[in-house]
Amino acid sequence: MNASPLPADDATDDRWCMAVRLLNRMEQRLDEALRHRHALPLSEYRAMCALSRPESADGLRMGELAERIGMKDSSVTRLVARLELQGLAERVPGARSGTDSADGRAVSAQVTEAGRERYAAATPTYRAALGAELDAARTNPYLADLATWVRAADAGAQTT
Repeated sequence: MNASPLPADDATDDRWCMAVRLLNRMEQRLDEALRHRHALPLSEYRAMCALSRPESADGLRMGELAERIGMKDSSVTRLVARLELQGLAERVPGARSGTDSADGRAVSAQVTEAGRERYAAATPTYRAALGAELDAARTNPYLADLATWVRAADAGAQTT
């Protein structure tokens, strides 16, 4: 017998809303920093990040890229088109990403060398802004646990 999950209460809803506000604020600040220093929107940075990973060397299908960066498939298609116009990514035909199907209709995206360079140049700005926002969130009693959890791996890596 499966019990139904309990609905969230007001306090849970309030905490969730605060977490969403933290994430939205951080997204805005990261986007502002990348646009200001590199004329690069956060969505384009995230796409190049996903495409630059070693496991993405053969490219990512649009749906897989959408899932990795938290966007809708149709939005990712337009995003990749913008990256293509800048020479930062390219579309390649055929099934990619380790799939066995040979669906000729499949389209994947790959980062170009120029995209890798642009991503590498923007990463220090992104990481500095992310660190600053997480540190600021630690001073908010409602967000401190979340910010500390995100930074937890950083603290462990710095001590080794």
